[in-house]
Amino acid sequence: MLERYNAVREIIFSQKDTLKFTPEDEKLILKLWDAYWKKTKGNLWGDPQVLAAAVLWRYSSDNYLWENDKIWTQKSLAEIFNARGKTIGNNASEIRDLLKIKLWDDRFCRKSVAESNPMKSMAMLPSGFIVPKEMALEKGLPFAPLKKDKEDYYYDGCDWLDVGQDKKAVYCFKKALEMDDEYVESWNGLGTVYFEDNFNKAKEYFEKAYDLTVKKFKGVWLNKLPWEIMENRQYLRAIHYMGLVYWREGNNDSAMEMFKLMLKLNPNDNQGARYLIASLYAKQRWEDVDDEDREKEEKLLEEQNTKYKFWEWKEK
Repeated sequence: MLERYNAVREIIFSQKDTLKFTPEDEKLILKLWDAYWKKTKGNLWGDPQVLAAAVLWRYSSDNYLWENDKIWTQKSLAEIFNARGKTIGNNASEIRDLLKIKLWDDRFCRKSVAESNPMKSMAMLPSGFIVPKEMALEKGLPFAPLKKDKEDYYYDGCDWLDVGQDKKAVYCFKKALEMDDEYVESWNGLGTVYFEDNFNKAKEYFEKAYDLTVKKFKGVWLNKLPWEIMENRQYLRAIHYMGLVYWREGNNDSAMEMFKLMLKLNPNDNQGARYLIASLYAKQRWEDVDDEDREKEEKLLEEQNTKYKFWEWKEK
């Protein structure tokens, strides 16, 4: 995994002179790539050239570099990295959504860009109106920072879960559900909190997420549910987790049905359903799967796929 991280990093900085990185750019671009890598836990299997181009296009977009320098446009980056502009755009959108990047994001914006953020000078009154903070202070009006939405709380919950703060994660997922009690992603989140230590509770949450997913599609699955569309991911995850619940209970047939459904809806298999199917065909127990040993997984996949022919790679 580290080899892949370094490969993308080297590709990014191989264009340092072409794109005329400033020292500030170098620091922020590396910070952006590091954040994305850590958030995905290194589980990135796309073309390194595309990943490098997507990081740079994300950085260009967030700092409006493309407005003043054509070398930073999506088209130009596509030509430099010999990649499709649409593919770069899709990957850059994923980076934005996964890292919750908003306009004038202090983490990844040049200082001059971050300081131009007009929302820093705004506040929300109890009535819901947004006014300049200076006005609220002058008139002695009570105000609060702008409110978070359900997605903000969900991603906060994921961040807390990543660092082992389960109680804080649960709080955030439940705050999101207070805003929308049919928000599948937060039911998924709650299930992941308890999957290892309180299976019955986890099962309850995963079943809720799956039931809401079935309800969303009125019991009729679409032909495709591409991972590239962010809204689809909560439903694909719900199917995935339901499969894990079945597998953990020893209901391998139902687990196989869920994992094959994932593969049908998203043939490019960003979630790795093919490895789970291979493990089931090999009659492995769910707790015996070692998803840290990619070489071992690939070997098992090749063996079982040769025998059962359940997956075929298709270029996006």
